[in-house]
Amino acid sequence: MSKLFKLKEWLTLEEAANHISNVLGDTVTLADIYRLALDKHLMLSANFVNGAWARIGKFVKTEDIEFVEFDKMPLTEEKLDNPLSIPLNAEIQCSKDDWIALDEKVVSIRGLWDLTMMGAEQIDIEFYYQQETSGLEVTLQALDGVFLQQGDVLGQLQTDFDDNEYQLGSKAQLNVLKGTIAKDNLSKEDAEKELKTFEGIRKKYLEKRDKNKPEENYFPSGGLDEHDYVLVVKTNEVTRFIQSLEDTPPEAKPLTSKERNSLLVLLGAVCKNSDIDPSQRGIATSLVAMTELIGAPLTDDTIRKILNQIEPAIESRSK
Repeated sequence: MSKLFKLKEWLTLEEAANHISNVLGDTVTLADIYRLALDKHLMLSANFVNGAWARIGKFVKTEDIEFVEFDKMPLTEEKLDNPLSIPLNAEIQCSKDDWIALDEKVVSIRGLWDLTMMGAEQIDIEFYYQQETSGLEVTLQALDGVFLQQGDVLGQLQTDFDDNEYQLGSKAQLNVLKGTIAKDNLSKEDAEKELKTFEGIRKKYLEKRDKNKPEENYFPSGGLDEHDYVLVVKTNEVTRFIQSLEDTPPEAKPLTSKERNSLLVLLGAVCKNSDIDPSQRGIATSLVAMTELIGAPLTDDTIRKILNQIEPAIESRSK
C-alpha cells in the first residue's frame, strides 16, 4: 500500500481500481467500479471543482408531510374516481415511506458530495458503465434530477436556465446560434441579421429573468455533466469496501480445528520471537497499522478475535 494512501481524502476511479486490485490480488477495472456502485457495494462521490448550485434538503417520513387532495384533475377538471393526494410543499417520494423535503432557496455548494443513486446520477453511472462494456447509449431520464448527500444533508443539483440551450433567449442558445452560423458559413450580412434578431429575444428574456425570484431562474439538473465535477471514491470508503470482503465467507474448504490451531500456534511463536505480547493493551491497534502497510488491512475487532485464540491454542498443543 502506498504510504500516501492514508493522507488522501479521496482517489480517482482509476486510482481506486488500482488500489483495490493490489490489495485483493485480482484485476479490478473501471467498469467494475461502476458496476459495484450501481449494485450499491461501493459509494461514489463527486468533487465539484468549480462549485455548483443546489437546493438543500433532508429525508422526511410520510407522517411529517402535509397533503392536499383533489377530486378533479387540476387542468381538465375531470372528475376522479379516487381523490388525488399531493404533498403541499412538493416533497419528492423516494420509497414507500421516505420523502425528500427541499428548501426553496438555491445555494452554492463545493467539494465532495456522495452520490445517492436515487436520481439522474444513477443513470449517469449506468451510461458510463455501458460505454465501458457494451458501448450502448442509455436514453433513460430522471425527472426529479440529481441527488447528492453530505452527511445528513441532501442536495438536488440545479442548472441555470441561462445555461439551457432550449431556453429562448438564453446564453446557451446564443452559443448554439454562433456555432450554426460558423457551420453554415453564413455571410457577414446574414450572420449580423441573425444575431440582431436574437439580441431582441435575449433582451426580453433578461427583463423577465430580472423580475423572477432568484430560485425561479433554476431548474433540476438532468445529469451530472451539466456541472464541472470529478468522480472519486473516498479513501475511507475504499477501506470499508475492502474490509467488507473480509467478512464474506470464502468458497474454499474451511480449515479444520487442527489446521486452525496449528496456525495460531505458529502465530504465537512469531509474536514471541518479535517481542509482541498478544495480551498487551492496545496491541491490536498497532497490528492494524502493520496490516495496512502490507496492503491487506484487517479490522481491530478481527485482530482481537485472533489474538484471544492464541494462548488457548498453545495450551491445547502443549498438553
